[in-house]
Amino acid sequence: MKKKIPDKNLLSKPEKKMADLEKADEELRNLEETYRLSFEQVSDVIFILDTNLRILSMSPSVETNLGYHPVEFVGKPFARIKNVMDPGCFAQASTKLASILEGKTVDPSDYIIFAKDGTLRHIETNATPVVKNGRLFCIVCVARDITRRKRMEESLLSERNFSQTIVESMPGLFFVLDEQGKFLHWNDHLKIMTEYSDTEIRERLFTDIRPESQKGAVMEHIREIFRLGEFSWEAEMIFKDGTRKIFRLHVKRMYYEGQACIVGTGMDITDQKRAENDLKRFAENLQDANIALRVLMQQRDEDQKDIEEKLQANVNDLVIPYLKKLKQADLEERHKNHLQMLEHNLREILSPFMKNLHAAHANLTSREIQIMDLIKQGKNNKEIAAMLNASLKTVETHRNHIRKKLNLVNAGVNLRSCLLSVS
Repeated sequence: MKKKIPDKNLLSKPEKKMADLEKADEELRNLEETYRLSFEQVSDVIFILDTNLRILSMSPSVETNLGYHPVEFVGKPFARIKNVMDPGCFAQASTKLASILEGKTVDPSDYIIFAKDGTLRHIETNATPVVKNGRLFCIVCVARDITRRKRMEESLLSERNFSQTIVESMPGLFFVLDEQGKFLHWNDHLKIMTEYSDTEIRERLFTDIRPESQKGAVMEHIREIFRLGEFSWEAEMIFKDGTRKIFRLHVKRMYYEGQACIVGTGMDITDQKRAENDLKRFAENLQDANIALRVLMQQRDEDQKDIEEKLQANVNDLVIPYLKKLKQADLEERHKNHLQMLEHNLREILSPFMKNLHAAHANLTSREIQIMDLIKQGKNNKEIAAMLNASLKTVETHRNHIRKKLNLVNAGVNLRSCLLSVS
């Protein structure tokens, strides 16, 4: 009987299976090493929770990001994180984890964490359930420090709010237009003045609030602004109720939300223009009145001159001849003096002397003017007293008053010489 030789293929199967297992084990060890290195080197904080919300592992990056060591959390319940998390954020996170345990999907959330040095950190966390054999196995959470991004966002938001506050506090209009003249942005003052709603403004063009006759010129202005970069002009605007107002507009080309546009401001100058027109009309009327006044003054001067000439002619022709006849009559010496004074005074009335005297010294009394005239004729105090039928002391008192009113007290000037110089 022939001896049976064993099948080589049957002998090699266990060996091959063993080799495959060894190879798979090596690949698994390499994979685990790769995972370990990745887990230790990752910049985000990665932690794993079991179905009882106990922390199974936490990446060493938690120390780099927040200053804590992984051993402070590993093996402890998720509630341990409550000590380093904002209370409101912890409640939100607990709700999210409860939803995951119920089989629901949750979106990433932002939380506030207290770092070990006491600083606040904004952390964006994404929790992902791991399911095995149809059942939840664990929850993998990836937390990323977004504090810098948050601060930048807050800074941008603060700057935007500040800019918006400035725009809204402007006393005039503010608007942003595209190349077709469509409104992209505007302030509340534009709504208040035009009485259009946000929706109505959004549906309108800048030309829609301008007079029909000026729409072509408006589009030309817009094209000119895009060409030159800046433009200013005065324009009339028509509002929803038909009211027309004049604005001084200043616009500038710039980029807004990624597109070329026009940023403009407008100040209501309707009252100012009305005041300017009123002032212009007033100036024109005043000029006409001045011309008329000059004509009247010229006419008055001519009339006054004519009256003076007629008065002088009448006195010379109708009064002086009779005075001369009276002088030839047999009169007492005192009456002759009075007659002489009368003739002299009539001539003086018609001369510049009395005009100059009254103009320069309007505070003189009529009696003082009489005495001044007699002094001018060379009469002494005694003669003046006899002619005026007054006492010598009264004449002297008047004479002193005259010197005071003419500022001649202690001046060392002769009164008669001064009066003659006036004439």
